[in-house]
Amino acid sequence: AYNQAKSVDMNMREKNELSSLIVLFFCLAFPKPCLGAGKECCSSILLDSDLAVHMIQGDKLGFYSQLGYYGARPAYRQQGGEFFIFYYEEENHWIDSRYFYGASLFSKLVNEMDGYCLDDHNNWSFYNGSDLMYSEVLTSNCSKIEDVCCKELRISSANSDVIIDKEPYYNNQSKDSLGDYKAIGIINGRFVYQKENLDSFLEYGGKHWTVSSGVGQNTGHIIHHGGSVCPELIEKEWQISYRNADGDWEWKDDPFLKITCVKKMTDMTPKEEHQDTGPVAQAYIQTEHAGQASSYSAETLVFGCITMLLLSMMIAFFTRRFYRAWGRGAQGKQLLFETLDIEQAGENQASFNKFEDQ
Repeated sequence: AYNQAKSVDMNMREKNELSSLIVLFFCLAFPKPCLGAGKECCSSILLDSDLAVHMIQGDKLGFYSQLGYYGARPAYRQQGGEFFIFYYEEENHWIDSRYFYGASLFSKLVNEMDGYCLDDHNNWSFYNGSDLMYSEVLTSNCSKIEDVCCKELRISSANSDVIIDKEPYYNNQSKDSLGDYKAIGIINGRFVYQKENLDSFLEYGGKHWTVSSGVGQNTGHIIHHGGSVCPELIEKEWQISYRNADGDWEWKDDPFLKITCVKKMTDMTPKEEHQDTGPVAQAYIQTEHAGQASSYSAETLVFGCITMLLLSMMIAFFTRRFYRAWGRGAQGKQLLFETLDIEQAGENQASFNKFEDQ
């Protein structure tokens, strides 16, 4: 009876070991469901770059919030906007889409890495009108809009009272656009601001910042082409509207127009401490298929080592079972069945019931 109980216990222990190995091998065969186990990614992401990228693909930049999962990884949607960022499994990289998760057609931004989190590594390229071009300054990092951009702004200019050839540099509409503004919401991944008690709004749309008399308008009286995710970070190249000699509206430069921060959304340390862009981006190598340009990541090396270890464990496990079955006198098919634990469950249960009866 003791030997029978010992045999049942040994078989149960071997089955538990086999179940554990099966789970580990499942993670090796299908690593993506196991890849992010226990790992937390940022729920709010800032996608940002310099003025050159803003002027071409600025409408896709800004702040994003996680909206579920896609491709076994967190997926994001632009706050107050229409763009998505997700992991595209077919080509093993992150891309943007105007349409929906999984839509790769007309993608303009590509992060050539297969990490579980979007901000694991910055290897971004953007479509410049003809080709994908690598950008060292195009980055994604963990950031919240209230920690980066100002809630209250002041628009001012030293030219607001200047008169040239008996003509004021600022017309009434442009001058009325100056003053203090407060954030009232988020549109296109950026704050939208309103001048208190007036129909004057500062918002980003169509790849430019505009001060206009209504949210969603394409024209206004102050404009900046390109811009930044935060208007207070723009130092120059603001323009104001004016009427030319023919009475038509045009834009003219105002090198003295500036936007300054009146109040942050939250108390925070100087802005430089919030500009962590993560690991330094690697040089982009153009290939015929961008999806084949993925470099070996630390996760790939780790999975390779784990694969070798588990293969060794599996070989040792079945070798031990083979010798035990052979030692009990099993031969031929019976030896194979006992090694692989096939058709043994009924016999083990019968042995266990017999032991209980005794």
